[in-house]
Amino acid sequence: MRNLLATSLTLAAVSLAQPAHALNILLTNDDGCRAPGIGAMYQALIAAGHQVTQVAPDKDNSGIGAASVVSPGQALAVSELAAGKYCVGAPAGFNAPTGKNMAIGTPVDAVNVGLDLLLKDNPPDLVVSGSNFGDNVGPLTQMSGTVNAAIRAMFKGVPAIAVSTAIDLELIMRDQQAGYLKTLNAMDDTANFTVRVIQQATAEGAKAKQQCAKSGGKAKPFCTLNVLGLPGTTGLNINYPALEAGEVKGVSYAPIGNWGMVGFQAQRGGDGVVRVNLVAPPTPTTEQQQADAYQLFAGNAVITVIDGNMTAPEALQQQTKQMLEGLTP
Repeated sequence: MRNLLATSLTLAAVSLAQPAHALNILLTNDDGCRAPGIGAMYQALIAAGHQVTQVAPDKDNSGIGAASVVSPGQALAVSELAAGKYCVGAPAGFNAPTGKNMAIGTPVDAVNVGLDLLLKDNPPDLVVSGSNFGDNVGPLTQMSGTVNAAIRAMFKGVPAIAVSTAIDLELIMRDQQAGYLKTLNAMDDTANFTVRVIQQATAEGAKAKQQCAKSGGKAKPFCTLNVLGLPGTTGLNINYPALEAGEVKGVSYAPIGNWGMVGFQAQRGGDGVVRVNLVAPPTPTTEQQQADAYQLFAGNAVITVIDGNMTAPEALQQQTKQMLEGLTP
């Protein structure tokens, strides 16, 4: 009896040490496999009890969007940085074909390698992309490698979360080192916040799975939800401010807007050279103040629901069909 009791207590202790919904997670980013943001995220996910395989670009791919290898047969260099941590890049001596501008070893390439090869026989429950050095809100989301890595995963059927830690733009313009450190110091809090989001969301996802099972698959609203408790290919874009945890005002659930603190504009200088420069943001409208970039600027952690399926809603599909009725090839 004593041995049985000891065994029971041991099993109970192990159960309490494990998270309620431990996941198999593919971790990636666009800053590169050695970047501090992905390191902080890896540690936080492991500490929470998740199984994590890191597959990320070998080099910094910031702002590369959804670019990837599109030449059949193109080789990729996949190296193991440490156990369970992989870097994806161009093979030694690689040169793009003459006349071709070619991306290789991108965040999308890393996700493809992770899902198609490294985790093919052990598919992940979730892909996490980040944490990125710098926010990905407003117009920046379209060009973000961090966000597009998550979208690629969702497009391939795996729920995903993109995660970014904001930059204090005013500070970094005055003092680059101080601004860099401010973002760096917020990365642990960003990772820990993301772990809490995952914990709460997956608890709801597990409830939905149970409801679906109880109904024998007939409870469609529950059966169509993914591990995050969201429909189908839906995931999240998380942006955390460059603030101490106690200074963050709250959590804002906001859509992607068309306003942002960081704006790029092509301009021709007096020397005739066209350059892409940072421009001052316009005054945000009332509507823009409700969207992601302004809410982050106001000191909130921002969560935005994103979809890996780029198809417009069915109602809009039907509206377009009616609008173009009678059109022939």
